[in-house]
Amino acid sequence: MDLHSDEQLVMELRNGSADAFEELYHRYKRHIFTFCLKLTGDRSLAEDATHDTFLKMYHNISALIDPRILRSWLYSIARNGVYRQLQRNQRNGSLDEESVWTEETPLMLAERREIKDIMTTCLDALKAEYKEVLFLREYEQHSYEEIAVITGDSVSSVKSRLFKARKALAEKLKPFFKE
Repeated sequence: MDLHSDEQLVMELRNGSADAFEELYHRYKRHIFTFCLKLTGDRSLAEDATHDTFLKMYHNISALIDPRILRSWLYSIARNGVYRQLQRNQRNGSLDEESVWTEETPLMLAERREIKDIMTTCLDALKAEYKEVLFLREYEQHSYEEIAVITGDSVSSVKSRLFKARKALAEKLKPFFKE
């Protein structure tokens, strides 16, 4: 059970409390790692991005003007780190920037896996900017406003990407569902 609010922990961390850092780390590490993993699809990259997120939090805690938005700020740091890594990979030729879907189609997976696996595969196959809004809204239950803060976009842009992501996902899943 957490004994301190995020706001209290941020204030303690600003005063140099290692315990405050540790509590914040344990409070958010799983969420940040899962977010990074969903965006990258690579456990090693997600671990690196998570580690970098908390290092940046530690070194830049004084830049956080409003401690009440710590959660959104952490997701923003993680997102920016993941996108920097993805851009580096694109420049190195390890990612196809024109590709929206992975090589393996959900139809091929249907022969081997249950519908839950097909859903997961389709979600993982979306481009990161669409996957992130779906993940933040549907899995992490962030508001549109929080997602806008995390992504640095307007609320209308977030809603638009979420609409496009859902539409693309529904279209990709259509062959698997009769209705």
